[in-house]
Amino acid sequence: MSNNSNYHHGNLRDTLVAAAIAQLAQQSDASLSLRELARTVGVSVAAVYRHFPSKEALLADVAASGFASLIAKWEAQLPPPGSLPADQRFQLLGQQYIEFALAAPAHYRLMFEHQDVRQFPVLQEAAQACFQYVLQTAGAAVREAGLDARWDKAAASAGWSLGHGYVMLLLSGRLAMADGGDDLSPAMVPRFFQLPVEALTSAPLS
Repeated sequence: MSNNSNYHHGNLRDTLVAAAIAQLAQQSDASLSLRELARTVGVSVAAVYRHFPSKEALLADVAASGFASLIAKWEAQLPPPGSLPADQRFQLLGQQYIEFALAAPAHYRLMFEHQDVRQFPVLQEAAQACFQYVLQTAGAAVREAGLDARWDKAAASAGWSLGHGYVMLLLSGRLAMADGGDDLSPAMVPRFFQLPVEALTSAPLS
């Protein structure tokens, strides 16, 4: 297969990432075939490797784009800070996080199941930017509750852990009860983002 001459050096990389995301949207797992991806885009596998030194490097860019898309979703759909109680805004962030994950499960899995992010600065930076968004949103709720800023990271980490754990359990079918019911719906989960003020004020923080 010959390289498509319509691609310039700059945009083939973006085209490959977009094609990978589209391929993930049709799957239930995070596996990707470079050969299939190259065929879809209309270039050779060698052309793919000219832009990405390895399959893992390509997947890192695809995973990073997922974190960027999640931030874009929050920026577009979350009400501005101060427009509603901060704890409600934090809960909405959690609701939109779960919506994002369940709408693109294979892409979401890749975001968190890729190899050590420290090997890929683009992915590490994207993941950190996403957590900073959660941290700022959680911090506003902490302040609104009259708590010290030292609880910001704990609240953000707890909220993210709850949302991520719920998504992974749901996607794996672990939340399906014997009677076929699901005791915890996606819409209910963010309610548990509420800060346990009494517990926090009495707990030591190392």
